[in-house]
Amino acid sequence: MLKMNRMRTSLTLLFLALTSLALQAVDVKTVDSLVQRFETSPASERPDVANRLMQICVDEQLCDEPLRFGPETHPDTLAQQVSYWAAELYYACQDYDRAIASALKAEPLSRGTDVESDVVNLLALSYFRTADYEHAAQYAKRCYQLDEQTGDADLMSSSLNTLAGIYIGANQPKEAEGYILKGIEMARKADNPARMAVLQGMASEVYHALGQDAKALGYINEACDLERRLGRQDRLAVRTTQRASVLIGLHHYEEAERDLGDVITYLRTTPDRHSLGIALNKLGMAILQQYREADALPCFREAADIFSDMGDMGNEMHARRGLYECLRKSDPEAAHRELDRFDLLKDSLYSHATAESLARYNAEFGAQWLQRENAAQRRTLWLLGAALLLLCVVAVGVWLYMHRRYQVREEALRIIIDQLRHDADDAFDADADVVRTAPSNHELLSHVVAYVMANLPKGDRSLEGLAAELNISRSQLNRRIKLLTGVTAQQYVLQVRLEHARLLLQEHPGMSVAEIGFQCGFESAASFSRAFRRAFGVAPSQFRTAM
Repeated sequence: MLKMNRMRTSLTLLFLALTSLALQAVDVKTVDSLVQRFETSPASERPDVANRLMQICVDEQLCDEPLRFGPETHPDTLAQQVSYWAAELYYACQDYDRAIASALKAEPLSRGTDVESDVVNLLALSYFRTADYEHAAQYAKRCYQLDEQTGDADLMSSSLNTLAGIYIGANQPKEAEGYILKGIEMARKADNPARMAVLQGMASEVYHALGQDAKALGYINEACDLERRLGRQDRLAVRTTQRASVLIGLHHYEEAERDLGDVITYLRTTPDRHSLGIALNKLGMAILQQYREADALPCFREAADIFSDMGDMGNEMHARRGLYECLRKSDPEAAHRELDRFDLLKDSLYSHATAESLARYNAEFGAQWLQRENAAQRRTLWLLGAALLLLCVVAVGVWLYMHRRYQVREEALRIIIDQLRHDADDAFDADADVVRTAPSNHELLSHVVAYVMANLPKGDRSLEGLAAELNISRSQLNRRIKLLTGVTAQQYVLQVRLEHARLLLQEHPGMSVAEIGFQCGFESAASFSRAFRRAFGVAPSQFRTAM
């Protein structure tokens, strides 16, 4: 497996520094064309396509020097590298959905290699950009665990910064505080001023969210000084936007407005629309706090258009909220339309967040902003809150029903697995004549469980071999299992695999969720997570946390 240049620096310096490195000479269509050509080309031509993609990454300063591929490059390595670097380009083009899809192709091919942490780091950042905080945190924690094994303080500080940003996005600043302080400690050990500027900018975000704006101002001023000394104008624009947030929190609205005016003038000369939209949102807020609704209106409107085009629901929601505030007195009908859009975006965010995040979003976006509505709108909100509460009650009821439905069957399966963990080898070494006689119901299920457990490491989950050992046909085996358990043979095998996974989650806290899924026969962490959630009502990581 080729060793890639570590790209953590370029991406994490952009993360929740509220910007992305917008590309100058390449767009999504160019990347799509190369990826499609790679997938459809004969094997002999694929190295040339991969080399062309790598040259684009160098031209766009995503890496210092290109990896070179030739006929001797293993096909899996080639596919992994193309998927990963295509994801890097998509991310830099600010097309986060494509970045996720491409990185997920690279992820299973990267496991156990020095590339794995870069791939999962990119997935964490991309999921954050789509407001999918649950998946973002899952991959960021996995990335930190991988970096921790290397002992590299710089990489560890990068992962900690990413985790802090995710928890800020999920409105959990107290949890973010622990990550960012540890990250700053690691950055000092690494003696990386560029990384320190990012972490101090993140620290300002954390303490601003905690309402400690004086402390936040100290961190962001240090970050701005570092960026000036490093001569990084694009990053200084980001830090200045973060500083404006703190100034607004300190009620220094005029100073924030002046700083943001300069930042926006600069950002309009760059292709970085994401940072421009964020700065426009902040400028609109600074102006709105000075009761100049008409002046704030175009700022929020332009920001809303930018984020709507990009599919950034979180930032578009803030822009729609600003539009509502600007219009609610002068144009109530238009304000109501913006409020409807705000509610729609909020509901969409709910579908991506964890159950705990739902309550936090409801408190933040409901109590803090929608409390200014008139009496009729308040009644609407109460009805919405009641509907959400009813939905939660229904969800809990469904979960309890499903839990009771599977409880008896799962407990029986657990007993069988516990027994067979001690004598699985003996079960398959039994005399052939005994095995091939018509087994009892308990013996049949025991043989199925033992056979699946013995063959999981080989990746073989077919029951054809077991049917032959029992001297019955595959269809007969399926009918008997269906009669005994109420599910098909394949469904019963899936239950065995998932129950084994649950035991591993309980008894082996040091194993990653992805590794457990692989040992239980799942080809990817995503497919394992989906199957586990369908069976038990929670994701594997949530199940482990709740133990």
